Amino acid sequence: MNSTNSASPSHDLVRLRTIFGAALTSDVLDHLGYRNQVLKSDVSMISGDGVMMGYAFPVRLEVVDTYPEVPYVGLLAALDAIQKDQVYVTPSSRMKRAALWGELLSTACAFKGVAGALTDGPVRDVTRMRAMGFKVFGVETDPTDINSRYEVVEHNVQAVIDGVTINPGDLIVGDVDGVVVIPQHMIDIVVAKVEEKNSGESDFRKAVREGMAPSAAFAKFGVL
Repeated sequence: MNSTNSASPSHDLVRLRTIFGAALTSDVLDHLGYRNQVLKSDVSMISGDGVMMGYAFPVRLEVVDTYPEVPYVGLLAALDAIQKDQVYVTPSSRMKRAALWGELLSTACAFKGVAGALTDGPVRDVTRMRAMGFKVFGVETDPTDINSRYEVVEHNVQAVIDGVTINPGDLIVGDVDGVVVIPQHMIDIVVAKVEEKNSGESDFRKAVREGMAPSAAFAKFGVL
């Protein structure tokens, strides 16, 4: 299994989380020609609030139908390997055989400063995860255990959810609007453009609150 750390130290994610949102990120990617970086709308924030922003740490699952001699081997290896400011990504092709995330996994990751968890499958232990405030995105809930249904066979490898390729080190932005994936090679330019657009939106808000016509504000600041 690959346990290389793909997190980049070049950006202050604590500061950027106060600026970024899924909608703003999607707008910027659209303008840069990346128009298919948003996951389907049923992938929603089930636990936590605010903005989840971190570097992708995807795993690969295989379906199994028997109890292994030693359970959770690949899952525990991935939990050991994931690092601060990363997002644990579990693609399942929406098979929904079992919950792919829960409270004990959240506890282990929160302690390490992991930014959150993302899956296109179900999650469980929602009440306890919400009490923790750990950010978890999924499609629904299911109390069924992953053991004897899936095995994590690789970690920090390429994943695909809803046709969006997610590579280790891509930057994931998620909030109540949805989830957007920024390809690693575009992170620097997207950060710069989001900061620029955020500033323009602030100017637009101020102008219309002071009485400027929305059309005039748009003409002046170029945002809407």
